[in-house]
Amino acid sequence: MSDVVSLLNSLSLEEKVGQLLHIGIPSPTLSQETKAHLKEIKPGGVIYFSRNIEDTTGVRTLSNELQKLSSIPLFISTDQEGGSVMRIAKGVTVFPGNMALGATRSSTLAYQAGKITGEELYQLGINMNLAPVLDVNNNPQNPVIGLRSIGEEPKLVANLGSALALGLQDAQVVATGKHFPGHGDTDQDSHRNLPVVAHNKERLRNVELLPFQDAINKGLRAIMTAHVVFPAFEPDTTVPATLSHHVLTDLLRVELGFEGLILTDCMEMKAIADTFGTVEGAIKTIEAGADMVLISHTPSVQLEAYEALIEAVKSGRISEERLNQSVLRILKAKADFGILQQNWLKESPSPLMAPESLNMATTLARSSQTLVKGEELLPLQGRITIIDLQAQATTIAEDVAVNPTTLGYAAGEAAYSRITLPFSDLDTALKTLDSLDGDIFVVTTMDAHRYQSQLEIIKSLTRKGPVFAVGLRTPYEYRVLAPLVDGYLATYSYRQCSLAAAWEVLTGRINAAGSLPVSCE
Repeated sequence: MSDVVSLLNSLSLEEKVGQLLHIGIPSPTLSQETKAHLKEIKPGGVIYFSRNIEDTTGVRTLSNELQKLSSIPLFISTDQEGGSVMRIAKGVTVFPGNMALGATRSSTLAYQAGKITGEELYQLGINMNLAPVLDVNNNPQNPVIGLRSIGEEPKLVANLGSALALGLQDAQVVATGKHFPGHGDTDQDSHRNLPVVAHNKERLRNVELLPFQDAINKGLRAIMTAHVVFPAFEPDTTVPATLSHHVLTDLLRVELGFEGLILTDCMEMKAIADTFGTVEGAIKTIEAGADMVLISHTPSVQLEAYEALIEAVKSGRISEERLNQSVLRILKAKADFGILQQNWLKESPSPLMAPESLNMATTLARSSQTLVKGEELLPLQGRITIIDLQAQATTIAEDVAVNPTTLGYAAGEAAYSRITLPFSDLDTALKTLDSLDGDIFVVTTMDAHRYQSQLEIIKSLTRKGPVFAVGLRTPYEYRVLAPLVDGYLATYSYRQCSLAAAWEVLTGRINAAGSLPVSCE
């Protein structure tokens, strides 16, 4: 600790303020312009998006170059949640995601998923994962969490979320629980709007806060804030949790006893940018108790926030004591995880996608398969025709689905017929169905309760024969599919391991061992 205090005391005001900033960069390589920008701001962290990823070798090279540029070693973070939110989806072990994990009910599998993910990130120089999602998803219309949540049961989310976090941290990667105090019961996306969660304190403590408290008690080192209003804790209903002293200091620091890092969600999201503004928001969140300000996209806004924070300290709006509290937490976490020492470069790289890691992803995918309807139809017999809807990202948080495979690909020549339809072009899809035949039709679906054009495809198929639906996102859709389909299998993921496991269930090679982590009837 004395070394960290000495380092803190050696820093200039500008260097201290730089440590508060966690920024995105534009590409997979460092241009001269980006290098100059990094040298000017000297940020405490850099976040990777898919725009920074070409292959795993390039990621490791980028991490190395970033650290060489930095006088104080960086947090290098990414959103590697598994399932639908994975910035790196090639060359690493791909897990099905949180709701699939919830269906397994296994904290052992959760820990292993976290540890393998962490070990592989560590090899790439990524020392912070913006995961696990600790939101309790209890709103079927949630447009941004949904599949990213472990489920609707607070204790299940707590048990598995904490296990995920410990797995990451045992692999020397800082785990970041999100989105505090909970983004699960919203019907708006904070990338686009400012949501409100209007529950009273008792309900929030019993549901939304329970997973965060559990993870804090078990050693979670970082938490990301939600751009969501909580009137029970913050009386000013224009102020989201990210900017609220009542939420970040009174609730998170004092009541819940959290001593780790508080990192904001991206301050360029519209919930902040269109209300207080990104730059003013950067000052307000530090005043409220946050330690690091995430500004993911725009270099000019990053620089403006940096300069505004320096001026806020010089003017006394942010005290130097308050600044030092956050910088000390940042430096201590960097020391505790070997980041200051750059331990990752001193160790021989381990192989990515090791056979035992891929086997664990397969085990998790198989354990999550949940049969909701149609047991009497399994194993499927006769001429099986597979209709895949092309998987795609449905929120900004997901980036773009990277080369998703299909159920038809998993089935291979065992299927009588296989086609892939566009997710959004209903007219083209319906025309394509005219020529199909078969004894049973298997169709993949994606949140059909929210994207109801899929129902027209299924109605068209029911005129041809029995229909068995395989859900690739949340099983809430079963509420609208139940009257239309003869069978329904929840697989919670369009990743290859999940589709392969779904085909194994449909053809009777394995049993569906999962149980629903959310209500769908």
